[in-house]
Amino acid sequence: MNGRDRPSATFGAVQIEAPSDLPAAPAPDEPVTAAPGPAGARAERAPVPPGTPATSDPAARDAATADLTARLARDAARRRPVAEGGAWVRECPDAVTAAGPGGRPAGPLDRVVVAVKDLVAVAGLPLGAGSRVRADAPPEPADAPVVAALRRAGAVVAGTVALHELAFGVTGINDEVGFPPLPRGRRDPGDPARIPGGSSSGSAVAVADGTCDLAVGTDTGGSVRIPAALCGVVGFKPAAPYPLAGVLPLAPTLDQVGFLAPSVAGVAAAHTAVTGEPPPPDRPRAGLRLGVEAGALAAADDPVATAVDAALRRLAAAGCELVDVAGWPDRSEILDVSTTIMFAEAAAVHRALLAGPAAALVGAPVAERFRVGAAIAEADYRRARSAGAGLAAQVRRALGAVDAVVGPTVPVVAPAVEAARTDDALPRRLVAETRLANVARLPVLTVPVPTDGLPVGLQVTAASDAAALAVGAAVAGALA
Repeated sequence: MNGRDRPSATFGAVQIEAPSDLPAAPAPDEPVTAAPGPAGARAERAPVPPGTPATSDPAARDAATADLTARLARDAARRRPVAEGGAWVRECPDAVTAAGPGGRPAGPLDRVVVAVKDLVAVAGLPLGAGSRVRADAPPEPADAPVVAALRRAGAVVAGTVALHELAFGVTGINDEVGFPPLPRGRRDPGDPARIPGGSSSGSAVAVADGTCDLAVGTDTGGSVRIPAALCGVVGFKPAAPYPLAGVLPLAPTLDQVGFLAPSVAGVAAAHTAVTGEPPPPDRPRAGLRLGVEAGALAAADDPVATAVDAALRRLAAAGCELVDVAGWPDRSEILDVSTTIMFAEAAAVHRALLAGPAAALVGAPVAERFRVGAAIAEADYRRARSAGAGLAAQVRRALGAVDAVVGPTVPVVAPAVEAARTDDALPRRLVAETRLANVARLPVLTVPVPTDGLPVGLQVTAASDAAALAVGAAVAGALA
């Protein structure tokens, strides 16, 4: 496709030149998934792999189903809708029956209750994307493949949860449809004065408050890891190319589906369900070589730096070797490159929306980001893509000398909502340590560290999914 043929649209007074290799997002009144084939929209449960712990006793399975039914009923009272300051958008009316009949063998995610970010298709539920733009979206005809994989492994999809509008933001503030507050802990109503982080805000809050066991999120520049860190849960952005079908795109070369859970084991099990890869091997803590990038600690606020420094001392006491990481990319360059790619792609992907009357329904903060993206020249976008490839090669060389690089996931604790509304520099600080993994297509895990104050996350970046999960589990075990 040459420049004359490339689709374009106008947004305000700006001409959008869509990068030629990017698809357009579906129209606001269209489903994100295609109509299902003869097998139907809802994934059937797969045969249980050999060696999966399970019970085939029908009575025991019926009892487990009854327990699940009771739990979902109890949790329903705590699943506050996002319009009322909760995390939940819609609930699946048939969550228990979808788990399968009693007497069937358990899958590896048997009766794990799952919340799905309202950017990822769940069969029978409209995909709202946290925006008035999709207020009239029809029910999705099929599960996104990632959701289908979780169902096949035995998981119970309870419903969809909140997000920053169109996943284009990292504070979690969404004045268009509502947003959840920072949770104080399991079974706690939360702190409405502080942000939960975004864009996967509801995913992190639902895990933190105990209304689900596992949550699906998406991560284009930190949108799984930032809310996971601020809410005190585990978040995983893999390198494996999880299928993005059935996921409303933002920036396709950076987009990735990820998972949030109370433990590393929880996200690892979900990763196995999607990829078929074996669970990561146990890694002894003694002898782990962990790189520490001094600039990340120096840039962190005191509460974060103190908590991370204490965590590093505990890791050293557990036998980990801590070394200064050499050759880590410049933070400012990472932010400039990733912002150019993300904003340009977002404007291009949503070109049809921005050219039509529904553009008036986009909230002001997100509309401004689209305007910035629409003004990025095609040549600047291509240069950023090339620079990103160089950053990826640079960070992979640095990772070759260590088992993983560790440091603060977010350099601040959860900010106050009012500060997040007024501090224009805050989004850049929130993503300062998370953007690189998307540009470099690297796996990264965030785990909570011990602290007496607001939650703090420790980010673990490695060269492979198996290494990130194995090292992350060892690190989390040492900090427990």
